[in-house]
Amino acid sequence: MIKKTISVIIPTFNRKDTLKEAINSVFAQTLLPDEVIIVDCGSKDGTKDAVLKSSQKITFLETKISGASAQRNTGISHAKGDFIAFLDDDDIWHPQKLKIQMDFFETHPEIAMTSSEIVRIEDNIIIKKPSWIFGDLYLKLFMESFIHTSTVIIKRDVFDKVGHFNEHYLRAEDYDLWLRISRIFSLAHTTSPLAWIRKCETRLSNDKIDLRNTAMKVLKEQYDPHKISERKYDKRISNIEISLGRRYVMAGNREEGKKQFLSAIKRYPFSIRPYRYLLSTIIK
Repeated sequence: MIKKTISVIIPTFNRKDTLKEAINSVFAQTLLPDEVIIVDCGSKDGTKDAVLKSSQKITFLETKISGASAQRNTGISHAKGDFIAFLDDDDIWHPQKLKIQMDFFETHPEIAMTSSEIVRIEDNIIIKKPSWIFGDLYLKLFMESFIHTSTVIIKRDVFDKVGHFNEHYLRAEDYDLWLRISRIFSLAHTTSPLAWIRKCETRLSNDKIDLRNTAMKVLKEQYDPHKISERKYDKRISNIEISLGRRYVMAGNREEGKKQFLSAIKRYPFSIRPYRYLLSTIIK
């Protein structure tokens, strides 16, 4: 059996302390990767010095192009591994993360990408026998964005078929790539959490609105009418419009929120939720 090599890519910017924890979790793996690549886009907090002083063998790359998409793409271009694993600089892997996912690749060679559930940093992870959903997950992924970037491992040659992260997207760029992959490849996702994530408390209302607007654009671009019925498509877009409308109302823009609720009703009038939210914008 030929050994498959693994490259880990970690984009970072001014998170020296959490980056250290992320790196430590990589080198604590029961199956160690063959390459760890840090891609920095101009940190001013001493990130570079901290990484270069580390005793671990790490490739440190610098890019002037900001954005996680560009950083990850830079890492992919330099990576030598047969498999590419992603980790955000404020997340942490469970020690068995790589082993569990690579074992699944070994027994299911048709799978192009694996991922797992996540938990918050303050929660515990108890590893039992992992259960998996796998195969054609395009419909499930289209209807629900359930894959976190820090859990993903992708076969290197997949990028030759679908391309890299779309650098025009500042948000939902990962969702866009997962959908592109799932349209033509088989995926696998384990319900066992294999990574800890930190909840971002600093995200502004405008960021959340922009995320949903971008997600809507991604869904419209990645919609395949041969695989998803128009009714399901309308239901998904309607749900995004409801969520977007609620965010506009929370941000104080009730008129835009009302527009989103009306659009959701017109697109998919079978759900009571948009009627309820629309009514709340009228009577208050």
